[in-house]
Amino acid sequence: MESTAKKNMWWVPMIVPILIIVIISICYQAMANYLSVYVLEYLHGSATVYGMIGMAWTFLAMVIRPSAGPLSQKFGSKAVMLVGLGIFAAMIGACGIFMTFAGFCVFRVLQCIGHGWSYTTANSLAAERIPKEHMGFASSMFVGIPQAAAIVLGPWLAVLLIGDTSNPNWFKFFVVIAAIMAAGLVLAAILVPGKKKMEAQTKVVATDKKAEEAAKYDENGKEYKGIWKVIEKSALPASVTMIIASFGHCTMFFLTAYVAATYGGVSAAIFFSTQALTEFLSRFYQGPLQDKFGCKPIIIPCCAICVGVYLCLANGMTNWAVLGLIYGIGQAGIKAPLNGCLLTRCPANRIPVATGTFQMANAIGLGFAALIAGVVIDFAGYSALWYYCAAIFVVVALLTVFVVKDKPAKSKTEKMAES
Repeated sequence: MESTAKKNMWWVPMIVPILIIVIISICYQAMANYLSVYVLEYLHGSATVYGMIGMAWTFLAMVIRPSAGPLSQKFGSKAVMLVGLGIFAAMIGACGIFMTFAGFCVFRVLQCIGHGWSYTTANSLAAERIPKEHMGFASSMFVGIPQAAAIVLGPWLAVLLIGDTSNPNWFKFFVVIAAIMAAGLVLAAILVPGKKKMEAQTKVVATDKKAEEAAKYDENGKEYKGIWKVIEKSALPASVTMIIASFGHCTMFFLTAYVAATYGGVSAAIFFSTQALTEFLSRFYQGPLQDKFGCKPIIIPCCAICVGVYLCLANGMTNWAVLGLIYGIGQAGIKAPLNGCLLTRCPANRIPVATGTFQMANAIGLGFAALIAGVVIDFAGYSALWYYCAAIFVVVALLTVFVVKDKPAKSKTEKMAES
């Protein structure tokens, strides 16, 4: 009876890591949605330079996030996460104390180190003790819950801290967010198990070593060489498509600045709140539909929905609640189905590598998205930005039709048997 009860309580080890991820995600989202307003309106910087800072963040993240693994093996996931949380909190607070454009550039880039270590290790802690048979549902929980919480609560937290939009309190904005991150640091220090306790779980350690060794060889027993040790070929079509999709959906970080600049005194928080609602609910039916019909019948209509929302924005539609509801349905059907598609196609022993390939692509798209969007805004205005995003999702739909594949990739042995 006791072992059965423990089996049924497999999700318990995820609770504290999920809480930490929620705190990180809400603070990150609060800043992501309003930093464009801070830079463009308060610091009088250009959208292009703001985009370049975003690109610097992303490329640094591509180095920092992978480094969390070896560091965790040496010092323990908890230690790396605590250091990351400390750096993230300190650099957010520094932005509020030294409110200059040069200070923002330096502190924002340094935040990337803290965010990369804390966010990556918190996700690792959430997954480390989950049985493989529950990993799919577990992933949807420790990814989906923080994402929904961040999209809903992040913008509202920012609105609450900023106060009067005609005289925003940016000092309060940064310092309180830093304090929330510090509270997360204390919570993690108290509740997250340390390295010795995790090492006592010998089964988990042994399983991790076997998986790491298996990932070095393809299904035909041939060792991967060169770049293919860290890049999964079968994941490239979905990953390239995700890079292009990121060029579009990551520009929504500029929506808050657009609303503030065009409709002074109006907040875009309601857009992100309604988006989170439909995006979260859509995951419950889009997943089963993809399992039955593949990713294309999900992604293509969702691209059309995103195109429609961007065209509405370009033509001055201001019903933010309705636009958010519709946009949430569209966005739910892009990243998750592409991720599911590549995991279906890749060999079983390369799932970790395929996931890394996809996340790296997502980071590349995020970095260039901020830069390109900034250039478009500076030289052509916000209306041109929304038309650009609409065109991007037309390209994503075409890539889905002609490049992305649903069926699992066949091994050399299977191909020879067919011939």
